[in-house]
This record gives sequence, C-alpha cells and structure tokens, in this order.
Amino acid sequence: MGVRPYGGEPFTVRSGTVTIDEALLALNDRLGQEVTAWVEVDHDKPLLIATGLLDNWSRETLAEMLPKEEPQHFDLRGHYSIGDARFDLSDAPVESVGDHVGGAGLVFRLTGGARLVVTWLPMPEEDLV
Repeated sequence: MGVRPYGGEPFTVRSGTVTIDEALLALNDRLGQEVTAWVEVDHDKPLLIATGLLDNWSRETLAEMLPKEEPQHFDLRGHYSIGDARFDLSDAPVESVGDHVGGAGLVFRLTGGARLVVTWLPMPEEDLV
C-alpha cells in the first residue's frame, strides 16, 4: 500500500485502495452534476433514494455567515445535498469505501451494515480508458 496524497486512512476496494478523503474528492468532482444516491440496510433493496444535482450543503447553509470572497484553501467537509435530501459524511462511521459495480459511483459501508451508494454517469474523459 503506497502513500496517499490526500492523507486519511486507506480502505480496501476491488481495484486497490482509496481513502475517505479521495472518496470525498471524487464526490466533489461531481458537484453540479446529476447523481443518484440510496441507502441500503442489511439487504440490497434501497431504503431511501434521491436523484438530482449534487451540491455541497455546508456552502448552502453557511453562505450568509461566510465572507463574500472565495476561501483561499480547499476544505473537505463531507456535507452534500441532492435536491432536498442531505447526507453528511464528515463524522459518519465509515468502515470502508469501494467503487460501485461498473465503476461510476462509490459505496460507503457504514458500521452496523448500512451502505450509502452514490452513482453518476461517467465523465467524458472516463470513457476514454
């Protein structure tokens, strides 16, 4: 296992390892794009499904409190929204992160057996592989 450029604890996935920070960066790469997310609990049938544009809800809710200029640093918070649905990965009990079947998404496995699955359409440069 090599050194990860973004830090964090590495997680084992089918195609290698990925850290929670790398998973958050992958989600951040899809901000403004349509994604589908669902929660599964101890079975493969979704408990909750949301589809829409991925956004960072900490930016939405803190907009009035933050200065008008853009921050000088990049902060991984893990706060995302899809339409009116929100999920917070900043302190979630994530046991592992893996790629979704087909590679266009992530699966966050949580303590207790729940899974958060986020999928998206491949970006044009991802089709060139």
